[in-house]
Amino acid sequence: MNYSFAVKWLRAFRDSPERIVAMYADDFVFEDPILDQFQINDRGDLSRIFALYANKDTENGYGIHNFRIRGYEGDAESGLIRWEWGPEHAGNFVGLDVLNKPFTTQGHTFHIYDDDGKIVRESSWWDFTPILVQIGYPGVSKNLVDTAVPA
Repeated sequence: MNYSFAVKWLRAFRDSPERIVAMYADDFVFEDPILDQFQINDRGDLSRIFALYANKDTENGYGIHNFRIRGYEGDAESGLIRWEWGPEHAGNFVGLDVLNKPFTTQGHTFHIYDDDGKIVRESSWWDFTPILVQIGYPGVSKNLVDTAVPA
């Protein structure tokens, strides 16, 4: 694939879960270890996972999710997409109060593609620490030395 595919993939998150899921082969494996999502291979489950990112209601607390591509490296067989993500109007994120606490983080997603350009394997990794720092989570600071346990 290419940079244009990566842009299309990220834009699909804001559109609908069906649009994203359509980019995956019938036989696929999805994982996001940071969110404890491993070996997802059911289109219905994938659609439910991605539904949050297509939210368009600024009042329900789920947030409006913004993705920005930071880079792409790959070919017709596989690719690595570097991205930045952050929600607006979110009230809760993985059980944390983020109301009026804007945050962003960066991550990357590795894809393997089939001969038709569909995703057959996906693994996404991202950094949770910047989120904790930006929302002011107790005990976490920009300087990780400050959070170290004294000897």
